[in-house]
Formats: sequence, C-alpha cells, structure tokens
Amino acid sequence: MNPFDEARTRATPEARASIDLIERFFDSLEAMDFETTGKFFTAEGLYRDEPTHAADATGPAGITAKLTNAITGLTRFVMGVDTVVGDADRVTSRRTEEWHFPTGEVAKLPVVCIHEITDGQITRWHEFWNMPSLIEQLPPSWMAEMAKRASGDT
Repeated sequence: MNPFDEARTRATPEARASIDLIERFFDSLEAMDFETTGKFFTAEGLYRDEPTHAADATGPAGITAKLTNAITGLTRFVMGVDTVVGDADRVTSRRTEEWHFPTGEVAKLPVVCIHEITDGQITRWHEFWNMPSLIEQLPPSWMAEMAKRASGDT
C-alpha cells in the first residue's frame, strides 16, 4: 500500500487533508516543478536542511530559488517515500531520495522530514539527513556547478 494511503487510513479528516497536501508537495518536488513546490508555503514559511542552517530559505520565492539551485540539472529526482504519519498540524515522513545525474551516477540519500502546516499551507519544512553521505556520492563536477549557479555565473 502507498505510504500516504496507509497514513490516511489511520487519520482524522483534518489529518487526511494535511497528508494529502504533503503528497501533492512531494509530487511537485519529484517532478522538479520548483515554482509549484514553493507555492505550498506561507509568506514566512521556512525550509531548513538541518545539516546546513546557513542555507535556510524563507517564503515561496526563497524556497523555489534554493530548490532550483540545489537540484536543477538532475535528469531525475525520485522521492522514495516509505513512511508517513500525520495529524492536522504536522506530517512526518521518511524517504530515500535518488539524485540521477546527467553523467549516469545515482546518489541515494535517506531523509526524515517534518512539515508543519497551518490553514492548508506549509509553515516549516525540516529535513534531517547526513551531509557526508550525500557529498561522497556526488559527481566531481556537481559542487562546482552548484557554486556557479549560486553566484549567478551560469
């Protein structure tokens, strides 16, 4: 059974609405539709990768920019969600991301994620993952490419 469907079977109607929201959010992220992904957030919504607080992003435009910088250029971005639990205000999930690079490499990154939700929008998105695990799987050119995009030299 799909982990989102499984979570909905145990959820109240209010919790089901939040679980539905996060499923749509992950669908847009997996499609690398970062503009749509950013629109799930409130104006003050926070996206924080716990290993890198200095790279926090706030609001739809900031979150869209952060995702664009980090993920643009992949041939595929697979969200292998395997666990979802939630209530009306929070959805917690576990997944393994697959980063498919144009050079053929695939990085696999386990992630635990907490979304906080108010009035049908995401107010906080926390991602818990291991930085060295990701970095050791990146193709040599990827970090240089991200740095170029961040500085606007693309």
